Amino acid sequence: MVNNASTLICFIPFLPLIAFAINIFFGKQLGEKSAWVTLACSTCSFVLAMLVIRPVLSGAVIQVNFDWIVFGSGALQFGFLADPLAAIMLFVVTCIGSLIVLYSIGYMHGDPRFSRFFAYLGLFLFSMLGLVLSTNLVQIYIFWELVGVCSYFLIGFWFEKDSAANAGKKAFITNRIGDVGFFIGIALLFYGAGTVNFTDLTHEYFHHHHQAILGIAGLFLFCGAIGKSAQFPLHVWLPDAMEGPTPVSALIHAATMVAAGVYLVARLFPLYEAFPHSASVVAVIGTTTACMGAFIALSANDIKKVLAYSTISQLGYMIAAIGIGAMSAGMFHLMTHAFFKALLFLGAGSVIHGTGTQDMREMGGLFKAMPKTAWTFLMATLAISGIPPFAGFWSKDEILTHAFLHHHPVVFGLLLAAAFLTAFYMFRLVFMTFFGKTRGHFHAHESPAVMTVPLMILAFFAIAAGFPGSPFMHHWFQAFVLPGEAVKANFGLMMLSSVVALSAIGCAYYCYIVKPEMPARITQAIKPLYQASLNKLWFDEIYGATVVRLFQWLAGTLFLFDQKIVDGAVNGSARVGLWISKIKNWIDQYIVDGAVNLVGAITRITSSILRLFQTGVIHHYLLVMFIGILMILYGITK
Repeated sequence: MVNNASTLICFIPFLPLIAFAINIFFGKQLGEKSAWVTLACSTCSFVLAMLVIRPVLSGAVIQVNFDWIVFGSGALQFGFLADPLAAIMLFVVTCIGSLIVLYSIGYMHGDPRFSRFFAYLGLFLFSMLGLVLSTNLVQIYIFWELVGVCSYFLIGFWFEKDSAANAGKKAFITNRIGDVGFFIGIALLFYGAGTVNFTDLTHEYFHHHHQAILGIAGLFLFCGAIGKSAQFPLHVWLPDAMEGPTPVSALIHAATMVAAGVYLVARLFPLYEAFPHSASVVAVIGTTTACMGAFIALSANDIKKVLAYSTISQLGYMIAAIGIGAMSAGMFHLMTHAFFKALLFLGAGSVIHGTGTQDMREMGGLFKAMPKTAWTFLMATLAISGIPPFAGFWSKDEILTHAFLHHHPVVFGLLLAAAFLTAFYMFRLVFMTFFGKTRGHFHAHESPAVMTVPLMILAFFAIAAGFPGSPFMHHWFQAFVLPGEAVKANFGLMMLSSVVALSAIGCAYYCYIVKPEMPARITQAIKPLYQASLNKLWFDEIYGATVVRLFQWLAGTLFLFDQKIVDGAVNGSARVGLWISKIKNWIDQYIVDGAVNLVGAITRITSSILRLFQTGVIHHYLLVMFIGILMILYGITK
């Protein structure tokens, strides 16, 4: 079985790449049939992934390596690795990716670039699958950059809109900032450890090799995760990524791009565990991001922007979990979040498809008009709010329990506060969208089956995905990810987190259903806080006034330097060269050519004179000879 899995693992990432190639070259001929090519390839990848995961569940590690770059006595390898971490990501990416491809068939129907969209989806899935199966950091970096390029293509897919084009550039540039740190981290890690292979970077290795440079490398590597997983302070690209088609938002926020950063930190968990100071930085950034994202989401009125800041907050939860040592809990939350967040985004897409607006202030009363969308969306909201027995309850509670039991009171308190805010703003969204009176001028309608069937499947996982890590299954998930890890259920903390979530839901119900005038009164009472949330803590304005302006000044300075100094030197050299060439031309024309022409003129004159004596008459020559002989004789006798 392991041998078969070693063969099959090589095909998993390349099937979506085949779909990309087919749709790029034959998309015009295929038309909307191109979607089925991508769906078939992604589904086959899912089936193969399940076959590869099966032996991993039994404790096997599947690894296939090829020597890529040989240097000295070593070699940099290219290959595929399927261990518990990779198995989780394989399941998440292939399952959710296939459902999003299916949903996109209905959502993108009629788009003039339909086949190109599905080509990009195939390339995106290939990049992410290549990333999660990578055997070393260099290989991850290559696929990491491919994921970034794909996000640029898809976020700016409707590039005729300036906002979409700018959002794509913003995502690309912001991620490059983090990627510079990532690249430096890889170099430092290789310098300090002599390897970048994951199978070598184990707990035992870092226990015996504790150089300070490795801790510094961990911080630089974390920069890559900060950018990719939209952590403070590089989170600003993710809300603008909503300019892409909604299925892209679901793919980026649930199964692919943002999950890559968390996966990277989890992969390097032995490094952070060996260097507590680096792990503390990870925990602080994650906790800050969790609270910040939840705070900003409170005032957002665009349904996709609420979900975007929700994603930022939940990613902060995962990063904070790994930072405090709860790696298995962080990965557990990554898996559960992937399913209910994909459901939330696809549900939001269904709402937008049915109403034609993204502004929640123009919605309301959609429960009757869109029952399938409403029920599945409600289930996902209960999951992210942490209501038992939905998936988010078990994973969120696992993080809170670890923070409490391992003496991280500040992290515990802030994450619990973020959990309260999460339940509040998510049910604010539900009540504004699906309940109350209709506030917009539209005739809402339910989405077609090709869009609602994926919602129902994801709704099932919004419940079922949490049970593998629950006490009912003896925390099987945690034992699978980290064998031997002791996990204990704390029912008191479960009760506390449930009460906190239910209290938040009650507050949202009172403010938006019982007393709909209450939000306006509250915002007036806490106007500075409301303005801070509404303006996203002014991050865009601060970056615009500092970083952007600095780079604009730097770009302008470099332009002037290039124009005045570099181009000036080049143009000056050209002018000197022109002057020298003119002098050279004069010398060549009047001295060199003059001398040559003078010799020629003298030769012509001499030849003209001598030609007078060359008459061609024989007796003239005899006369000259006779005169010459006489002159010789005269000279001799004298």
